Amino acid sequence: MNQTQAINSMLTLQATRNLHLEKENFACQRGSASLQLLWLVMLSVILLAGCEQMRKDTYPGDFVYLEQNKVSGEMALLSSYVSQLDEIMLDDATVSSEQQQQILAVLSNIDASANRLGSGNVRTNHLLIDSHIDQFKLDVDTAIRDARADPPNYFALGRLSGSCAGCHKYR
Repeated sequence: MNQTQAINSMLTLQATRNLHLEKENFACQRGSASLQLLWLVMLSVILLAGCEQMRKDTYPGDFVYLEQNKVSGEMALLSSYVSQLDEIMLDDATVSSEQQQQILAVLSNIDASANRLGSGNVRTNHLLIDSHIDQFKLDVDTAIRDARADPPNYFALGRLSGSCAGCHKYR
């Protein structure tokens, strides 16, 4: 083997070693990045849990935090129920006993939905709901009482639609 071949052989051997060392270094860096990502995810989860707990600890005991998707869902249900009442009432000039039972069932659903949004002295993060929920519940109770009366009176059903329109006139 001549000197040039020996030098080429040594250079090839050195390049192979360098390549091997670079691969090891990259693997260590990649492992380090995975570990950093794992720590970041764990820290995020801990922070989110801490924020949730902090919210529970900083609000008064009688405060109910209503998430926006829950409020939107309940409002959509209320709208659907009021539409159902309108459909029942538009069918005939007189309301049959079967329709009366349908009306009472829908009013019961409205009452349950209103209760999920809050009532009484419960405070929520939705000031508009807090301001109007008690009046709405009173309108629902009146409509239930009047629909059960003998003979039934359905005038109070109109106030329910009016209650919705009153709060949503600015929306």
